[in-house]
Amino acid sequence: MYKVLLVDDESLITMGLQALLDWEDYGFEIVATAESGEEALHYLKENPIDLLITDLLMGEMTGLELIKETKEVQPKVKSIVLTGYQEFEFIKQGLLLGIENYLVKPVDEDELITTIKNVAQKLNAMMGEDQVQEPSTLKDNTLWRFLNGEIDKNDCLERLSLYNVQFDKPFFNVSILSFENSHNAEITKEIRNYIEDHYSAACLNTPNQELLMIFGATSEEELFVNNQSLADYLKTEGSGAGLFYLTMGKPVMTIDEFEESFSIAREYSLLQLYSQPNILISERFMVDKQEEIKKQQELKESIVKKLLQADENSLDVIDLFFEDLMKRSKYISPQVARKYTFDFISYIHYSLQPDDLSYYTASVERMVYSHDIDQLKEILKEYCRELLLSIHQQTNKRSPIVQNVLDYIHAHYDQGISLKTLGQQFHVNAIYLGQLFQKELGVVFSEYLNRYRLEKAKELLKTTHYRAGEIGKKVGYSDTTYFYKQFKKTVGATPSEWRKI
Repeated sequence: MYKVLLVDDESLITMGLQALLDWEDYGFEIVATAESGEEALHYLKENPIDLLITDLLMGEMTGLELIKETKEVQPKVKSIVLTGYQEFEFIKQGLLLGIENYLVKPVDEDELITTIKNVAQKLNAMMGEDQVQEPSTLKDNTLWRFLNGEIDKNDCLERLSLYNVQFDKPFFNVSILSFENSHNAEITKEIRNYIEDHYSAACLNTPNQELLMIFGATSEEELFVNNQSLADYLKTEGSGAGLFYLTMGKPVMTIDEFEESFSIAREYSLLQLYSQPNILISERFMVDKQEEIKKQQELKESIVKKLLQADENSLDVIDLFFEDLMKRSKYISPQVARKYTFDFISYIHYSLQPDDLSYYTASVERMVYSHDIDQLKEILKEYCRELLLSIHQQTNKRSPIVQNVLDYIHAHYDQGISLKTLGQQFHVNAIYLGQLFQKELGVVFSEYLNRYRLEKAKELLKTTHYRAGEIGKKVGYSDTTYFYKQFKKTVGATPSEWRKI
């Protein structure tokens, strides 16, 4: 757990922050609170912490003075400022100290969660590194949250005014750079400086150890030329990038469209699996990935089949899955590798529907903080080992008729399946079959079928360009409106929203 110190001269504020959310769920524990900067500093001199959350204006020592003193005692500590109102003159001073974000009282729960998640990812990235990355600034956090739809345009521009950042070109695009040596803080800094010196671009370091750029230009063609020019530079030995992928989101004309350009750049980054490294991937990059997707699907199905048979050799097939990911290059960005592994583990989970969800949730949480392919591979293997034991126990309790029904659902989910048709297929009373199904799987038949279809829909949303309505029909929903409602209700987002995640 990362250690947090809360500082505010109003005890109700620190008590409220402690109660606002379950800190341990996000990898943090509040180890102490203080009602003044002097009290906080006394604690800091004797006890290590990872995150300082402090009020801006307090008694004799301000929050900024506390942060400055803290940096001298514990240089790696990250800081968040609380403010009763937007005191920009003070916040400008805080920028020099590398504050992660400022939160206006009363603190918004969603903004707090987003901020501490970002801090957790940065702290995780720092662990084990020879060089510690420089603290991210409010500028990086502001741009990152805006591109992810977490703050509106006016709030974004107001915060960026502290840096005199202006988007005054007629055309823009968002690009993502993932590179082999991103763990090296000095190389990352040099590449970022090169981009900002040679192009009209705002840069930020993302929590995923990527470099993200918002390019500005006088024309769409100039945007492409600038991105290609950057790719050519990164190929040179002097850049220090190593193997890389640069993905270019589509050109847009307004700030309101930045999020869309970013979403498309993220989608294009998945094409790393189908191309050699050291290239620019954009709308001009052509690749036929349908055959590759078909092979990946077959591989997923073969692993699930082996797991259903409690076959220990399925763990060997996982090695093949990762070999397939890396077959064109020894470097795939951690973000892309995590995405494919997450989709894979979700496919396994919802195909097998184990009784115990703890293995799945624990594995997904570990994946969020993984940094390389080897870690992901071990997480997936460990999950499958646990599943083998669980499935073996389940299979012994599961009747042949229910197992046959499950196999049939997995093969024909896109067709009109009901307990009645299954009863006819397997020559058993439909009511009895429904009762037996619920007893053995702990869920009613219709809910199981609905969940399975939605997992298939999520897979198509990520791997194809089909419209959401078409995807609904492909996974067995004849009524598009019903598909949208079920997706929103179960997943918590619309199909279009989920596609952007």
